[in-house]
Amino acid sequence: MSEEISEACGVFGVVSTSTNVNIFPFLYWGLLSLNHRGQQSYGFVTLAGKGFRKKEDLNLIPTDEESVEKLEKFLKGRAGIANARYATSGGTGIRHLKGGKQPMVVSSSEAKIAVSYNGNIVNTKSLKRDLRERFGRFKSNADTEVLAKEILLGLEDFHDYDKAIAQVLQKVEGAYSAMVLDSDGSLHAFRDPHGIRPYCFGRKDGLFAFASESPALDINSFETLEFVRGGEHITVSANGNFSRKVLEKEKSAMCSFEFAYFARPDSILNRTDIPVYKVRELFAKNLAHDYKSRLSKDDVILSIPETADDAAYAMHESTGLPWERAVRKNRYVTRRAFISIEEQRQDVIDKKMNVISSLVNGKKIAVVEDSVVRGDTSKINVAKLRRKGAIRVDLYVTFPKITNPCLYGVDMATYGELIGSGRSEIEIAKWLGADSVSYQKIEGLVNAIGLPRSDLCLGCVTGKYPTKIAQRLADRSKRRFDSSHPEGKRRIYES
Repeated sequence: MSEEISEACGVFGVVSTSTNVNIFPFLYWGLLSLNHRGQQSYGFVTLAGKGFRKKEDLNLIPTDEESVEKLEKFLKGRAGIANARYATSGGTGIRHLKGGKQPMVVSSSEAKIAVSYNGNIVNTKSLKRDLRERFGRFKSNADTEVLAKEILLGLEDFHDYDKAIAQVLQKVEGAYSAMVLDSDGSLHAFRDPHGIRPYCFGRKDGLFAFASESPALDINSFETLEFVRGGEHITVSANGNFSRKVLEKEKSAMCSFEFAYFARPDSILNRTDIPVYKVRELFAKNLAHDYKSRLSKDDVILSIPETADDAAYAMHESTGLPWERAVRKNRYVTRRAFISIEEQRQDVIDKKMNVISSLVNGKKIAVVEDSVVRGDTSKINVAKLRRKGAIRVDLYVTFPKITNPCLYGVDMATYGELIGSGRSEIEIAKWLGADSVSYQKIEGLVNAIGLPRSDLCLGCVTGKYPTKIAQRLADRSKRRFDSSHPEGKRRIYES
């Protein structure tokens, strides 16, 4: 029996200890600052009195004045949670996208709650079997509903949030930075025992806020930054009581890919207080050191904007090579290429980047990439550079070679779709049309991030996963993987 994974998101929640404060403006700006983490749907749930108010829709969070005024008028409240969502596999049709929007409101005889989370649950199918016996059929294919009903199950069993969430942390395998708003106005935040996805919180003037990334706190002028620990449950009650307890602690395994690609450059993801863009600069300095001889053959540095821009600048500083902004991104093509619906991906990639020919014609180009997953983006961009007159194209990739699927929320779900699986750097360069491909070394990645290797998830690079079921599924899939065989293109959690 295989398992399924459904979604990855950005989450934000805020609660006021005063009944006179309308939290919606904080909620709106917090979620807007996280829109890079999810662009297929958005949702808000607020609590006014004892009743939930909910607004959700597909696509980006609205920014026009009329829509925002309507949202604020309808969603006034003293506590609320919000979500910006990507559907990373399976349910990418309109029906599934609509059914999987977050936050999700669920209820039982014991409680009514709203749930928002970022991550992926690995063992959804086995959990669903048990939950159907208690709650009947599921209304969606999203694992948000699985997580929400597991919380309800714990509340029915224990009548206590600490005990209910402790049970969730023991039973639910995967990555989840989650928040629960209950009908009494308390906000509960908890993180999977390995702390795979980022999660932070801040406080000011009787307000508490929880977010996937720190800029959501910055934009709202929160004065402190703290981190929800792996396996921790934090509660802010309606009367202002604050409590935090580590209920189920495992070895830390923060996602290393967040630092290279997903997170905003101005985010702080761990206790080192180093913003992500500084880590990306260190990635490039490592590349400049490790591939000094190869870089000496190049005339100019280009970056694939915008997640590689900081790295390109640092490589320019380290090598003395000029950095030209000759590749420009169309800001109004909003989907990230490798997590778009597959049949749309090639068209999205082609329209997303423009190359200024006068800056590349006749040049030997060092292209800085944040990562290479499927290779679609890189192949198209290399071809564009060739058409614009580049006589040599060398790729320098700030993240190590991705050879294994992610089961925790990044849409790279099969061995067959990963260009790094079963191919050498020479073979990858040939497939991409590049003269060479040079990857960040694992040791350099770890040193730049500033966390011990043992505290990072490197599953997509090493094939070693922090959770047991994920490891078993990946191992089984790898044994049957053959890039020339249809089995190699199957997602490892599909039956």
